[in-house]
Amino acid sequence: MKRFLALSLIGSSLLFGSTSIKADEYDSWAIKINETTWVRQPTYVDPTDPSQGGEPGYESYFIEIYEYNSLTGAENRLIRHQQLQDSDIGTSDQWKMYQVDSGEISLDSIEGKINLKVTGQDKQYIYDIKNNTISTSDYVAPTNPTSNYQEILKIPTVLGKSDGTKSIELGGSKIVAQQSDGSVQLGADTNDIDVVADGLNIDGAAVITKNTDGSIQIGADGNDIDITAEGLNVDGNPLITKKDNGEIHIGKNSLITKSEEETLSDGTKVQPLYAKDADGNKIPINIDGSKLLIDGVEVTAGGDSAQVTTNKNNISTNTSNISTNTSNISTNTSNISTNTSNISTNASNIKNIGEGVAGSTALTAALTALPQTSKESKLSCGVGTGAYSSRYAVGFGCASKVNERIDVNAGGSYVFGGSKSYGSGTLDSGIVKAGFVFKFRELKKPTQISIKDKKIMETKIESLENKNTIMLSKNQKLENKLSTLMARLEKVEKIALSKDKSKDIVVYKLK
Repeated sequence: MKRFLALSLIGSSLLFGSTSIKADEYDSWAIKINETTWVRQPTYVDPTDPSQGGEPGYESYFIEIYEYNSLTGAENRLIRHQQLQDSDIGTSDQWKMYQVDSGEISLDSIEGKINLKVTGQDKQYIYDIKNNTISTSDYVAPTNPTSNYQEILKIPTVLGKSDGTKSIELGGSKIVAQQSDGSVQLGADTNDIDVVADGLNIDGAAVITKNTDGSIQIGADGNDIDITAEGLNVDGNPLITKKDNGEIHIGKNSLITKSEEETLSDGTKVQPLYAKDADGNKIPINIDGSKLLIDGVEVTAGGDSAQVTTNKNNISTNTSNISTNTSNISTNTSNISTNTSNISTNASNIKNIGEGVAGSTALTAALTALPQTSKESKLSCGVGTGAYSSRYAVGFGCASKVNERIDVNAGGSYVFGGSKSYGSGTLDSGIVKAGFVFKFRELKKPTQISIKDKKIMETKIESLENKNTIMLSKNQKLENKLSTLMARLEKVEKIALSKDKSKDIVVYKLK
C-alpha cells in the first residue's frame, strides 16, 4: 500500500483567527515515496538461484510532491523525481537506490524547503518550494535534540502585559499592539502608525485629526489642511470659504462672488464679482498683464476710436438692411407674436441649461488640472483653469504627501458667470473636493520591505503554526498513552487486592 504524507501549509491566520479552506484551494503539501521502477533489470540465469550466475537488478524510488486540498481530496502534482539513475550505479551516488524514511520528512519553513532523509544513509533530498526543484545534500543530525529537555515551551506570537496592553510580535519585533488607552499601534515604537480616538498618527505625529469643533485637520499644526464647516483652509488661512450670506471667498483677502445671481433696479439679473481687503472694504480688481474680453471684444481704458469708427460703419450698413427687411418683418409679425411666449420661456431654460452644462464642464476641467499627489515635495499646490463653450473656470488645490503610502489632496474651482437656474433646478458655480490616495501592495522603492524579508516573515509564521500543531499532536499522544497506562495500573491493583490471588501472578507492593 502506497504511503501518502501531508505537510500542512497554514492552519490559522495570524491576524484573523482560524480560516476554513475553500473547495478550489490547496492547504497542504502531500508527498508520495513508495512508487518504484526498474533502472536495470536482473540478469540471473535462474532467478530462484542467484548462485548460477547473472547480475542483480536495481530499482529506483520516486519522490512525488503534490498540492493537496484536505477538504475535497483534490491534488495537483508539482514534481515527480526519480531517485536513482543508471549512471549512479557503482558510484558514490548509489545510495540513491534507498527509499526516503517516512519518519524523517520535515518542513523548513524559514528556508521554504522540505527535507527528506534517506533510510539508513546520512543523505537527504531537499525540495525547494519556491523553485519547484529537488537537490541532494549530506544529512546532519541535530546536535541538541528535544529529548535533552524535560519541557520545551514555544514563544507565543500574542503577548499580554500587566498594564493591559496586548501585542502580536514576531521574532521579538512588535507588529500590532492594543494599548491600555484603547489605541491601536501598527509597527514598532519608533516606526509606527497609531489609530487614536481623534484620528491617525504616524511616528507620534498627527496626520489626520478630528478637532473638537468638528473640523478635520490633515497634517501637523503650521503645515496642515483644515476642512471646516465654511470651506477649506491651508495652514490656518482660508482658501475657499462660503459665508452665511451666500458669499463665496477665494483666498484670505478675497475675490468674492455670490452663490446666486442678483437683480438690478431695472430688473436685469447679474452675477456679482468683487474683492475685499482684510478690513472688509471693497477694493478694485486689477487684471494684471492679461486682456479682459467681453463677448470676445477687448475692453480698453478710455475707449478706442478705431472701434468707434468700425461700429459707425456697421450701424450705417445695418440701417439699410433694416429698411430692406421691414416688409419681411411686417409679414412675419403675426407668426412671431404667436410664438413669442413659448420661445421666450424655452430660450431662457435652454440658454441656462447650456451655460450651466458648459460651466460644469469648465469646473471639472479646472479640477482635473489640480495635483492629486505630491511626489517630489511634502506639499504641492497648483492652479488649474478650464474652458468650455465660452464658460471659464479657475481652480486651486493642494496635495500633501503624508508618507510613502498616503497622499491627501483638496481643492476647489469656481466658474465665472455664476450659477444657472432652469425651471426648478440650479447648476451651482463652485465645487470643492478632497481626497486621499492610499498605495497598496509592494512599493518599488528601496525603503520598502524587500520580497525576501516578506518571504522570511511569512515562512516564520508558517513555522510557528506548524510547530504548534506538532506539539498539540504530541500532547494528545502522551495523554492517550497515560490513559492506557492508568487503565493497566487499575487492573494490576485489582488483581493485587483480590482475595483469591492466582499462584501464577507475582504481586509486588508499590511503595
